[in-house]
Amino acid sequence: MPFTLSHAAAVLPAVRADGTGRGHLVPGALVAGSFAPDMTYYAASVLSGAMEFGDVTHSLPGVFTVDVLVAWVLVGVWLLVREPLVALLPRSRQGRTATLTRCGAPRARVGPSTVWWWYVSAALGALTHVVWDAFTHLDRWGMRLFPVLGEDIAGSPLYWYLQYGGSAVAAVVLAAFVTYALRRAPAGEPVGVAVLSARDRWWAGAVIGGCALVAAVRRATRWWEYWGAREAKPWELIPTLCFGAGAGLVLGVLLYAVGVRLWRPAPTARPALREADVNADADADADADADADGVSVRRSRPGVR
Repeated sequence: MPFTLSHAAAVLPAVRADGTGRGHLVPGALVAGSFAPDMTYYAASVLSGAMEFGDVTHSLPGVFTVDVLVAWVLVGVWLLVREPLVALLPRSRQGRTATLTRCGAPRARVGPSTVWWWYVSAALGALTHVVWDAFTHLDRWGMRLFPVLGEDIAGSPLYWYLQYGGSAVAAVVLAAFVTYALRRAPAGEPVGVAVLSARDRWWAGAVIGGCALVAAVRRATRWWEYWGAREAKPWELIPTLCFGAGAGLVLGVLLYAVGVRLWRPAPTARPALREADVNADADADADADADADGVSVRRSRPGVR
C-alpha cells in the first residue's frame, strides 16, 4: 500500500460511528495498529537499515510483538497532537471534531483488563495490515498462494493495481466514514483546544509543510541516486515520496504540537461555565443575605428563641 493511512479502512468494522469501539476494542489502538507495520519505512528517512526491519514488522511474530509496541507509541503521539491539530480548524468547525476525537477527555484508569484490550486492539489492527499487504506486494505469502496476482496487465502486475487501486478506494471509504461520523457528532464546546490566531496558523502551516517538503525531497533524491539510472518507472517513486513526506509530517506536527502546548495552552474553563459559576455565586450570596435577614427578623420578635 503506498498510502499507509488507507490501512485504517480495514478496522472500520470494529469502530462505531460515534468513535467508540465495538465491545471492549480500543479505536485508537486499532487504527494505530493498522499503521504500525509501515512505521519502519518512515523511520528509514533517518535510520539506516530501517527498511529491512520491515520484514519483521510485516511478519506474524512481529504483529504480536513489535507492532503492538509501535502502535502504543503511536497512540501516545496521537494524544499529544490531538488537541493542537483540532485547533488548526476554524473555531466554528472544531466542536464536532473535538467531540468525535474526545478532546479534553480525562485519562482513564489503567488496569490489567485495559492493558489486555489495548494489546488485542493493536495486534488486530496490525494483523489487518499484514494480511492486506500479503495480496498487494511482491513475494508475500498471498502472492505465493495466488500466483495469478503476479500476472502482467498492460505492462504492470495485477498486484500493483490492487495496491494502488486499493489505496485509493480505502481512502474514499475513510473520507466517507469520517464525514458521516462528524455529521452525527454533537456540536459541543471544543474542550482542551487552544485558541490560535491567524498568525499562529500561518506559522503552523509553514513548520508542518516545510518539514514534509524537505523530507520528501531528501528521500526522493536518495531514491533517484540509486534507481534513476536503472530505468525505474516514475510511479515507483510514489511510495518513496509518501514515506519521506510522512516522516517530515510527523516531525513537523510534533514540533507544532509541543509549541502549542507550551506557548498557547488551552483555556482551563469554558466562558459559558465561568459565567454560570458567577451567576451561581451571585444567587448563593442573595440566598445567604435573605437567610441572614430572616434570622435577624425572627430574633427581633418577642417570645422567639
